[in-house]
Amino acid sequence: MENENLPLVSIGLPVFNGEKSLSKTLNALLKQDYINLEIIISDNGSTDNTSEICKEFLKKDPRIKYYRIPKNHGSNWNFNRVFELSSGEYFMWAHHNSLHKFSFVRVCVEKLEQFPEAILCHTHTEMFIENHKETLCISNLDSFDGAKGLVERYRETLKNFPAVAIYGVYRASAMKKTSMLAIKIASDLAFIQELSIYGSFIQVPEKLFGYIGREKWNTVHDDYKNFSGKDRKPWWYLPFVVLFCDHWSRVARAELQLSSKFRLWLILIDHEIRQIILKVLIKSCRKICPAVMKERLACAIYARWMQGPNLEIGCEDLFLDRVIKPKIGWWR
Repeated sequence: MENENLPLVSIGLPVFNGEKSLSKTLNALLKQDYINLEIIISDNGSTDNTSEICKEFLKKDPRIKYYRIPKNHGSNWNFNRVFELSSGEYFMWAHHNSLHKFSFVRVCVEKLEQFPEAILCHTHTEMFIENHKETLCISNLDSFDGAKGLVERYRETLKNFPAVAIYGVYRASAMKKTSMLAIKIASDLAFIQELSIYGSFIQVPEKLFGYIGREKWNTVHDDYKNFSGKDRKPWWYLPFVVLFCDHWSRVARAELQLSSKFRLWLILIDHEIRQIILKVLIKSCRKICPAVMKERLACAIYARWMQGPNLEIGCEDLFLDRVIKPKIGWWR
């Protein structure tokens, strides 16, 4: 693509207290070898030096736009805000803990231009954990290569979409058909699930994106505070039920025939039943499993029923401590 014909790509960077890694992320975005960019920063009431860092970068490049609100409205509100402020044909979210190789935007846009039916393109992702040098794992979208039809695509997204792939490049016109992110736990995944209704997901099979996760696993209360901006989850708030209802209502609002909606609802019900059975199995095993066998059995449960095909484990010891143990929940 010639520079003068490049479609505009909007990069939305929602941030709250990102001073530790924000400069590194912004430098990587500004050095992309794709020229036609706008970088939209929405500062969600940061209390550290995020504001000062952003103002310094404003002086460096006119492609940066900076917005700040005095109070934290939660991450989901802020993710939606940067999209609302964007004007590009393509859109991508960036995180202040994300690492982009300089060709990331270009190769994703070239792939989307090549496949007009696709609505999201991502690359392979190297995942790291704060204060650890080892690679936690590498995620990909390999299992989506053959998922072309609506039903197959919806099922595959529900089962095997790696959460970090939300940081790929989107076709903005497809995003506008969705309800975006609701003020609910895991609504980013419900958004992706809804997006799968409108087109396919593709990838560039190169490791061009990295993500640094927190050292400690979030509690439900941490997640609630993060997405909503409120201090604590109400006692009556059941994330499992809320997420199911979010999925269901998005199918109800979709631009589909009623017969297609029923097929997707059946997939959703089947998936939720399997998840309930798995949760019961895990809780039962916790009670009857001898302590000496817990670690081995937890790894077996994760490998057999919980690990999708789009994940390659890097450091096994780190993966056990940071992913398997918190997810199984036996060590809390």
